[in-house]
Amino acid sequence: MTKSDYEIIEQLEVEGIGIARAGLKVSHDRFGCGEIEEIYSYKSGEYTIRVNFESHGSKALVPEYANLKLFTQSQKQSILGKLKKLFS
Repeated sequence: MTKSDYEIIEQLEVEGIGIARAGLKVSHDRFGCGEIEEIYSYKSGEYTIRVNFESHGSKALVPEYANLKLFTQSQKQSILGKLKKLFS
C-alpha cells in the first residue's frame, strides 16, 4: 500500500465515541486505555484509527469492529484501584 492509497483525516464520527480525532483518549476491552494518533481514510471507502495504547503500543483498528469507548476519569481510577490491590 502506498501513501496515495490513503489520506490522514482530522476527524471521523465513530459509534460509541462520537467525533474521533487525534489526541482523544479512548478505551478498548482488550488493549485498555490509549490515545488516538491518526485516522486514515482509504480510497476503498474504509477507515482505520491508529491508537497508542499505554500497555500494548500502537494499533491500527477498524472503527466499526473495535468497540472503542471514550476514556473517563472513573475508568482510570478503577484501573489504579486494581493495581493497588495487586501490590498490597
